[in-house]
Amino acid sequence: MLATELLPKLQSYCAAPQVRGALGLGEHDWQLTFLAQGEYNINYLLDTAAGCRRVVRVNTGTQIGKPGGAQIAYEAAALRQLAGQAVAPALVYLDASLAALPYGLLVMEYLPGGPLRYDDRAHIRAAAHTLARLHQAPLPPDHPFIVRRPLIDDLAEAQAWLAPFLACAHAPQPVRAIFTTLLEQAALHAAHERAAFPPARGLVHTDVQAHNFVVETLDDAGQSVDATRCRLVDWERPLADDPTYDLAHFLLPTTTQWKCGYTFSPAEREFFLAEYGAARSDMQPAELRERLRLREPFILLRAISWCAGAWIEYTGAGRTIANRDTLTRIELYLQPDYLAERFAGWL
Repeated sequence: MLATELLPKLQSYCAAPQVRGALGLGEHDWQLTFLAQGEYNINYLLDTAAGCRRVVRVNTGTQIGKPGGAQIAYEAAALRQLAGQAVAPALVYLDASLAALPYGLLVMEYLPGGPLRYDDRAHIRAAAHTLARLHQAPLPPDHPFIVRRPLIDDLAEAQAWLAPFLACAHAPQPVRAIFTTLLEQAALHAAHERAAFPPARGLVHTDVQAHNFVVETLDDAGQSVDATRCRLVDWERPLADDPTYDLAHFLLPTTTQWKCGYTFSPAEREFFLAEYGAARSDMQPAELRERLRLREPFILLRAISWCAGAWIEYTGAGRTIANRDTLTRIELYLQPDYLAERFAGWL
C-alpha cells in the first residue's frame, strides 16, 4: 500500500534540518503516523512531544488537470485565501517542488472533532453556517481559482468523465445508453437555464460530504455544537462558482449515502436550507432556491459521471490509491435502476 511505503520516506523528509526548522520540530521530539486517505491524497498525523498536532497531506493525483506539484499548490492557495474565515485549517508549510519526494505535500493545522452527523440538527445547522461563511468569504479579482460556469461547465465535466466509460467495450451497454440520454437532456436544459446564474462571486468547496466536515463539540458527551467550530477539510478542488454547487452536493442522496447510508427527509432538507438562508442576508431566498432547483440534476450528473470515470480507473491498472469501499459504492450508483430513480425527470 502506497501509504505504508511512503511513511519512512516522509519521516526522512521531515527529519531534514531545513524541514524541521520550517515546522519548528526538534531532532527527536516528534512522530509521524498514518491518519487517512482519500482518492487523490494521503494524510499523516504529525505529533510533537509538546502536544502540537498537525496534518501532513501528500498529493498523488488530480481531477482538475493540475499534475505534479500544481495540485497541492492549488489546495494551499485555498487555505491561504480562507485564512481567518473559520472554514478551513490553517496552512503551515508547502512543498510543491517534487525535489525530495515524487509527490507534492503540505502541512496544515489539525482540526479536533469528528465527522458531520446527518441525523443531528445541531450538526446540520453548523454545516449550513459553515457553508454560508465560506460562500461570503471575499474573493479578489486576481484570485488563482478555476472559474466555473454553472450548468455549462457541469455538463462539460460530466462529458469528460463519461468519455472513457462510453467508449469502453466492457462497460455495461444499458448504463452507457442511459448516460447518452442524460447528456442529451443536460445539454437541452443548460441551453435554456444558464442565464439564471449570476457571475461567480465566491469559492465553493465542491465535496461537502460528511467526512470532509470536522465538527468540534463543546462537551464530552458530544451534545453541544458551536457553529463556528465546524470546518471543512480536503480542499483539493475549490472553484469560483455559485453557492448552489455546494448546496446541491450537500443535499443529494449520492453524497449522504456515500459513506453514511443516509437520505435527508423533506423536513431535514428544509431545515438546512432555512439555516443557510438565515446566515445569508445578502441573498434572496426565492432566487437562491430556484437556482438550486435548476442546478441539482447537473451536480448529480457530475457526481455520477465521476463514478463512471473512477470505475474505468478501478477496473483498469495503475491507479495509485484504491479503496475497495469506494468501488462498491460506485458500482451501486451505476446500476440502471438507481440511475432511473435519481434522474426520473430526465429519463
